Amino acid sequence: MSLKRSAHSRGLVLLLGVATLLSCLGLAGCGKQGPAVDPYVYGSLRAITRGVVQSPNYLFEIDAPKFEYVKGNVGIVRNGNLLEFLVAKDLEQNAASYQGALLGVKRIFGQPSHLKLRRVKRNGQISVVDTAFAYVLPRVIKLTAAQTQTPGAPLPDLDWKNVDDAKNYLPKDPGGPPIQVQSLVARFVRAPLPSDPGKQGWFAVFPNATLEIVDLNPGGEWMLELLAAKQLPLLGSFTLTEVFENYADRSTDHPVLGHLVGRMRINWLRYANTFIKATGN
Repeated sequence: MSLKRSAHSRGLVLLLGVATLLSCLGLAGCGKQGPAVDPYVYGSLRAITRGVVQSPNYLFEIDAPKFEYVKGNVGIVRNGNLLEFLVAKDLEQNAASYQGALLGVKRIFGQPSHLKLRRVKRNGQISVVDTAFAYVLPRVIKLTAAQTQTPGAPLPDLDWKNVDDAKNYLPKDPGGPPIQVQSLVARFVRAPLPSDPGKQGWFAVFPNATLEIVDLNPGGEWMLELLAAKQLPLLGSFTLTEVFENYADRSTDHPVLGHLVGRMRINWLRYANTFIKATGN
């Protein structure tokens, strides 16, 4: 190869090297990545749950809310008459420590829609939290026109000495459709079952009669815990499933409970402006 041709080749290599260098500089450095983009989009809880603030992956950052009530892994936040649920592992133990921090959450669409905690940011430091845990949420429902027109009934006036009034709330014919009535239960308690003291149950305790609450789903039980903790009455729709005929059984005055006259289900209960299905799935 001639010297002239060799010099020409070296020149081409040099020009390619310079072009590559300039290209790298134009791209802010070869082999270097720019600052990572945080996938969490900041917004208020209301803006997020109303869809005002959007995130492609449904990842959001919110100011740690003030919880209306926390039990187990589930917390409830009240925004006027609207309820929002936030879940996190050991939330009951950790909720107080989150105050003043920014919470990274993922919005989960379901029944109901809720937020699941994924990280906690305080003073710029991020802590990732465990997202592998079980939880059960109260099931929020919309009432049908027929449900809103469920007739009222004076269940608090039931008397253990005469259960004829209670029988009026049972189907007229065996196997007939259950009767639903609306009422208010000012006092309800969780106590050992008289038939099995080793187990606990919920009871609606009226001045002269008590009904055992049966067939509660986990979300309904969670809501009863909330109402009891906040000393609020139970307002909802109820169905009597059994009335005790035997006078001797009704005459027993049980501690805390008084006189048991039968059993009932909670079809749905109301809290704020939200209706919760308390029986079944």
